[in-house]
Amino acid sequence: MADPHIYLTQDIKDRVKEYANNNGLNFSQSIRTLIEIGLNSSEENILLKQNSVLLEKIFSRQLYLRDLIEQFYSDMEIEKLSNPRNNKALQKFKTNKDKLKYDE
Repeated sequence: MADPHIYLTQDIKDRVKEYANNNGLNFSQSIRTLIEIGLNSSEENILLKQNSVLLEKIFSRQLYLRDLIEQFYSDMEIEKLSNPRNNKALQKFKTNKDKLKYDE
């Protein structure tokens, strides 16, 4: 393999040397290790972004389901009301639900 030549600013060189000293590596090993860490971090960032998108979809669907359940509860006409905000039983349930803490 050919020797790759790269230019590093003095600040980067100092940081690599410090990393090398802290980890008992020589300069080349430190460069290689830091590049591997950086590449792995890039892959992990892509996965984190994908997970964020999935969580946003889950959250959106959860809000939809909550609204749907509220409307269903209201439409059961337990108190002959069709507006969920006017349903005293539903408002009492929501107040009690908000007081609960989920530690899972």
